[in-house]
Amino acid sequence: MAEKIRTTVNEHTFDNGFKLIYRRTDQAPAIALDLWVGVGSAEETEREAGIAHVLEHMLFKGTKKRGPGEIAREVEGLGGEINAFTSFDYTVYTLALAGRYAAQGVDILLDALTASAFDPDELEREKLVILEEIKRGRDIPSQHLSQLLFSGAYPTHPYGKPVIGDEDSVRSFTQADLKRFVRRWYRPSNMSLVAVGPNPFSEVKALAKATFGNIPRQPAPRKKKRPVEKKATRFTAIIEKREVAEVYFNLTFAGPCARDEDIAAVDLLATILGHGEASRLNSRIKLDLNLVQSVGAGAYMPSDPGLFYIGGVAENDKFAQAYTAICHALARLVNEPVASGELEEAKAMVEADFIFERETVQGQAQKLGYCHAVLDDADNERAYLEQLAAVDSAALQRVARHYLGEQKPFLCLLHPTDYPAPLKPIEARRVLESALGPKPAKKARKYKQMEKITLPGGIRLLVRRNTGVPVAAIRTASLGGSRMDPAGAEGAYHLLGECLTRGTPERDLFEIAHAADRMGGHVGGYSGRNSYGLKAELLSKHLEEGVELVCDLLLNPLMLETEVDKARSDALSMLRRRRDNPASLAFRALERTLYGQHPYGNDILGTQTSLEKLNGDTLLKLHRASLHPENLTVAVAGDVDPDKFARMIEERLCASVTYSPTHAPAPPPPKTPTKDSLERITLPIEQAHVVVGCMTTTMYGSDRIALSIVNSILSGMGGRLFQALRDEQGLAYTVTSTTMEGLDNGYFAGYIATSPDNAEAARQGLLGEITRLAEDGSTDEEVEKAKRKLAGSYDMGFQENSLQAAHMALDEIYDMDYRRFATHSRKILAVSRKQVEEDARKYLASANWVSVIAGPQ
Repeated sequence: MAEKIRTTVNEHTFDNGFKLIYRRTDQAPAIALDLWVGVGSAEETEREAGIAHVLEHMLFKGTKKRGPGEIAREVEGLGGEINAFTSFDYTVYTLALAGRYAAQGVDILLDALTASAFDPDELEREKLVILEEIKRGRDIPSQHLSQLLFSGAYPTHPYGKPVIGDEDSVRSFTQADLKRFVRRWYRPSNMSLVAVGPNPFSEVKALAKATFGNIPRQPAPRKKKRPVEKKATRFTAIIEKREVAEVYFNLTFAGPCARDEDIAAVDLLATILGHGEASRLNSRIKLDLNLVQSVGAGAYMPSDPGLFYIGGVAENDKFAQAYTAICHALARLVNEPVASGELEEAKAMVEADFIFERETVQGQAQKLGYCHAVLDDADNERAYLEQLAAVDSAALQRVARHYLGEQKPFLCLLHPTDYPAPLKPIEARRVLESALGPKPAKKARKYKQMEKITLPGGIRLLVRRNTGVPVAAIRTASLGGSRMDPAGAEGAYHLLGECLTRGTPERDLFEIAHAADRMGGHVGGYSGRNSYGLKAELLSKHLEEGVELVCDLLLNPLMLETEVDKARSDALSMLRRRRDNPASLAFRALERTLYGQHPYGNDILGTQTSLEKLNGDTLLKLHRASLHPENLTVAVAGDVDPDKFARMIEERLCASVTYSPTHAPAPPPPKTPTKDSLERITLPIEQAHVVVGCMTTTMYGSDRIALSIVNSILSGMGGRLFQALRDEQGLAYTVTSTTMEGLDNGYFAGYIATSPDNAEAARQGLLGEITRLAEDGSTDEEVEKAKRKLAGSYDMGFQENSLQAAHMALDEIYDMDYRRFATHSRKILAVSRKQVEEDARKYLASANWVSVIAGPQ
């Protein structure tokens, strides 16, 4: 492999059995503190089903010295992030914050672990929240399909039971049950602190010793012997009718566990088959034959034997063809050796995944924790990459034959109620059975971390150099998007963004996909409300090839009618699938009512009528009119030489991008609604999704930062909405607020998913909490905490090069300071409470509110 993982992992076991795993890194001033507990749902008794997940919810709900909600507010007040998740094999509590707050972070984790109150009233409210979470899982087709898959693939093993438990078991849990579970499993010898950050190891070790290391020693808990799932002797299937727009499917085979010597080869099989634009399934079944809306492959390899799966979404009348093509792709893997070039391309993609995971301390900590908890080797990455490099075509074919050729698979399928099943189990079995056959770098000059270079002709080039990880992200930006869609051609810029990477005179779409995979990254088009362009991420050693590819796509898109038809089909499919996403439906209704005839009221995807009018010639003319020097910015962030990058862009773009006088004018600003309104949308689902919103300011407004602080006070686990509507009233699992600014006026909105009986109360609760803050104001403490939270999370969010490149490019094309993201947190901290209250009253206190309730009758 070309790139090497160079790392030092420090491990220490304290006298009581508690383990510390730490990697020091100077790439960011943030530290991730993950507490791993060696128990998940697989260790629960039948009566305890879901208790590990309930405990995960309750551990941050109050201790002897921190009341309900105080932990979340304290973490958010430091600009940090706190979360947790439960799996079959372990429970993890994650905390990320600035490295200087490491001591506070460790203290919070210790307090939650050793002194949680599990207040009975809090427990009853949280059980209501989890019951809503269970309902939500049944409403989302992909989640429902996943549970059907696991229950069918693991009929006797505990992996077949949902981690979240069931409604009866969740309702039954008491404070005593939680305390008993903690006493049994939350012992020092069954826990580990996995951390990654800039602090010296000696400092982190001292913190861990003074806290977790002082917990009294206890015997390690005894884990039950799990049943061994019998090898499947026949093809099985679960086919279910459901209120869905299209067919959701999964074809699953038995796979290895995480410790198996074949895991690297299995990962390569999944990559070749269904990971990346050039994968066999995507290139043949989606891009070439257009039989699916999405398709992919993956491997789930936990502590016990896992799964190899192929899944996707297809139209009902195309599924049988798609399934046949999938079976032939499987047979080809089993019966034919993989060419060396394709194998090396797959290895490069897997290697790139490892490298990109290292961009954030959270990603590094999660990988370390997984390797420690599942593989008993926190520093396993190097060994895995060596194992990966050693896989050859013969080994790959042997593994394919074992897992895909010799195992009996399990098909799980959801199809629309309006149609008969697209395939019967016996037909699916027969189809499957029938199918089974560098140049050395020059010495660089010293330059600023961020630079703006104006190239001949006027194209603006922005560079942010970050040499911590050998990756780079490129982003082009031009004004466009749904705001500039021609009247009657709504969705034009969306189709344009989708088709920019589907062929040039020099490369067809398959060559483009192969080139992206070869560079260890991806390339794609994008379009939003205000802009469109190209985005690419790649290993920095392939930067020149990446620039050449991006420039070719930008200058020479063919817009072939066959590809426009496929993109249109995808857009129409996404429009249909909105029926499966009630929250999205509610927000779309809100935007339509708020904006009326302004383009922000239109769906970015367009409509069926407008999409059917669009063709390749229309899209090409729109792109050529938009592509001129004053309307083009190119940004790059990562391990790059700015001078070399500028030369590459100048050579490839400057002579070709010339001024176009035909660019359309901007639309007039939107009109504010003149009265309150309420819209109800009837849907065949279990929950009601409630959205309230009002029009606010533009991205140029000085008051947008104050509105973001208002949003910070209201949203999040420590926010007013969460505390009042979830913690105190138990109305919902999900409640939040959001703010959107554009080149024209944006909006402020609140959202809650609740029981239909509580929909009106939830709507009034959202409006009441938002307007109460606007009318009555806030405290100094609230504003300061919200500012720290917003500024800290803003800084945390910019670890990845792709986000840095995106913000530089967009801010420049919007005539804002391209360096804004680097100083924005300081501007947040400088806003006064008086300004927050004035702007909240200005926009929220006397607003005309639009409300939408989407749910059952």
